[in-house]
Amino acid sequence: MSNPLRWFLTGPDTARIKDPAIVKATYRKRRIRGVTAMTIGYAMYYVMRLPLGVAKAPLLDEGLSATQLGTIGAAMTIAIAFGKFFNGFIGDHANIRKIIPVGLLGAAVVNTVLGLSPVVYVVFLVMWVLNGCFQSMGSAPATVSLSQWFPKSQLATWYGFFGIAHYLGEGLTFVGTSFLVAALGWRSAFLIPGLICIALAFVIFHFMNDRPQTYGLPSANEYAGEVEEVQEEKSHTTREAQIEAIKNPFVWCAALSAVFLGIIRYSVDSWGVIFLQEHAGYTIVTAGSTLGIISVTGGIGSVLSGIISDKVFRSRHAVTAITGGILMLAGLMGFVTLFDNRALCMASAGVYGFALGIELSFLGGMLAVSLVSQKATGAAMGMVGLLAYFGATLQEIVNGRLMDLSKVVSNGVTTYDFSTIIQFWVVSTALMVAFVVPVLIAQIRKEHNKHNAAAEDAIHD
Repeated sequence: MSNPLRWFLTGPDTARIKDPAIVKATYRKRRIRGVTAMTIGYAMYYVMRLPLGVAKAPLLDEGLSATQLGTIGAAMTIAIAFGKFFNGFIGDHANIRKIIPVGLLGAAVVNTVLGLSPVVYVVFLVMWVLNGCFQSMGSAPATVSLSQWFPKSQLATWYGFFGIAHYLGEGLTFVGTSFLVAALGWRSAFLIPGLICIALAFVIFHFMNDRPQTYGLPSANEYAGEVEEVQEEKSHTTREAQIEAIKNPFVWCAALSAVFLGIIRYSVDSWGVIFLQEHAGYTIVTAGSTLGIISVTGGIGSVLSGIISDKVFRSRHAVTAITGGILMLAGLMGFVTLFDNRALCMASAGVYGFALGIELSFLGGMLAVSLVSQKATGAAMGMVGLLAYFGATLQEIVNGRLMDLSKVVSNGVTTYDFSTIIQFWVVSTALMVAFVVPVLIAQIRKEHNKHNAAAEDAIHD
């Protein structure tokens, strides 16, 4: 009996197309279709991930407690963490055209079921863990597909474009799903988007691609004439490339940096509104609007991140990550200290968001990917994803505990001192930048050695 999981494996190489005009036209067509389908598809992953946040208030009214909702959310992030690690390694061997649509289909079925289910804690917990497993089939496999269809010199640019999916999905959820809840009740937040995404999964499957070689095309690096990358591809099997990625200490530096990116990103996402309400005295509308700026400028930063790195910093992604991290730290400092002036606080949030968009592109995957062979793209993304979501889970525990410890009740009025929480955010951001420095030093040494080797060859010639 054949293994049904073999259906997910990448197809065999087919006879190479000889006509350069057909190769060019096919590459162009499949690149546009593939990137567009993945971006829309991954945006809808977020629509399937976030309805619990929009529907928290009515679910509390239905009988779930805040602790139970927090546990449900944490369980999903843990499932995503381990799932990203697993699917990253699998993605290097898989037909991405099948992986991403199946993940979206599974998440959509989970949401549809919850839209029809009774409000029972165990049911929501189990289904949201399943949702996390399906959610993990999106990001790392998408990056594998991008690395298959674009050479290393262009990968950051297209990864930055793909990164807008995060913000597109968040916007659709916070606007569209919120409208559904207000108009039709909390069940519609799960049911209607779920049904839409079931249909959309089949559309995404139609437009996505397997590797170029399965269509008779050269690899992306070969097509772009990047000889060194082609030689590296041919010198290792996928398994050997993955083992080298695991052994590479600088990949782990990038992954550790992603831990602190996960901490600061989700700290501001989860606790930024209550910080502005309790510490700065903002209304919920003003606080929400201030954080909304982060999504807008974050999308801009994401789209421009690859262009900035490839064109301005000549694909020195560690330089881009360090520069973005320093800018992010400056924006965060303004956000937590200049709240007495709302215009400056909002401007700081905008700076923070723009830099966050850059960091999500590079520390969220591209930096680690740039350190490994194209055949180990998924492995690198899996390592980064595992640790980044551990950071996301850790911050919920730490921020919640620090907030409880800072609580003061006086004359029946509860107040919170956020000074320690602010220190936690600032130190996490600084450590995020610090772990990129060894990667930059290694890249400078590599470029220096390459330059010396080329000079010696020129002398001998």
